[in-house]
Amino acid sequence: MKWGIVLTVDGVPGRADEFIAESARYMEELGFASFWAPDHAMFFDRIDSRYPHSEDGKFGWLEDQGLMEPIMVCQLAAAATKEIRVGTSVEVITLRNPVVRSKHVATVDHFSGGRFDYGVGIGWMKEEYDACGVPWERRGDRGDEYIKVMKALWTQDRASFHGDFFNFDDVVAFPKPVQKPHPPILVGGVTPAAIRRAARHGDGWYGWKMTLEEIDDALALLRQELDQAGRSLDDGFRLVNGIPHHGDPVELVEYLRGIEARGITEFNFGLALSRRSWREQIEKYARVLIG
Repeated sequence: MKWGIVLTVDGVPGRADEFIAESARYMEELGFASFWAPDHAMFFDRIDSRYPHSEDGKFGWLEDQGLMEPIMVCQLAAAATKEIRVGTSVEVITLRNPVVRSKHVATVDHFSGGRFDYGVGIGWMKEEYDACGVPWERRGDRGDEYIKVMKALWTQDRASFHGDFFNFDDVVAFPKPVQKPHPPILVGGVTPAAIRRAARHGDGWYGWKMTLEEIDDALALLRQELDQAGRSLDDGFRLVNGIPHHGDPVELVEYLRGIEARGITEFNFGLALSRRSWREQIEKYARVLIG
């Protein structure tokens, strides 16, 4: 099992650039496989959209909550390390222009020496879409097309694409990413539509905050969707899962055994690290998970 940490970087004093670099280096030193940056473009005092990962549908973040731009966080973490992979967990791709974003991804893949994993999703917060001027309707179709647009720009010498939202011919987009054919695209989400998107357009599936029973159902559907797409889990398709956690990692041992028994090979912990005791917090997880 490969273990990773999703680090909330909100830019408050003591939790910004130096915090990113130092924590990424320490994760690498302790043997963690990956460093991840979460994403939301913005927050609101009132959110009516239902959060899919809580029983009451409430998001539960702090007043004046913020998140630093995930690609930039990954770039800084990569610059401070040598081996640990860096990635987005997960980015709401439909809020960004995919032509421009493809260049950002290719750049961080170069600066990391080919260590970038692109976790993507279409989000759940309508308020974010409204503020960004992106239609909420057909967001799934938009997300599918944005992945195709970026793949075209990463892999074609003179890129052309014609879809519902983007049309271009003979675009010269260099440099191409270091990883071939492109950085791994890990499609996040727990809905049937998200799992279908992963099977059709992703290099892996990234589930979040799921029970073992929910994972069983998701994997059964994923196998069906992969088969319909002419693909298989045996083709190197990555299975990633994760949870937010704020307690003692010892309490998760049985759950994690169940995760591993189901063929999940990568697992991430969403941690809200203290500015004062973050080293001790990371060490606690390393002792339980890595030994």
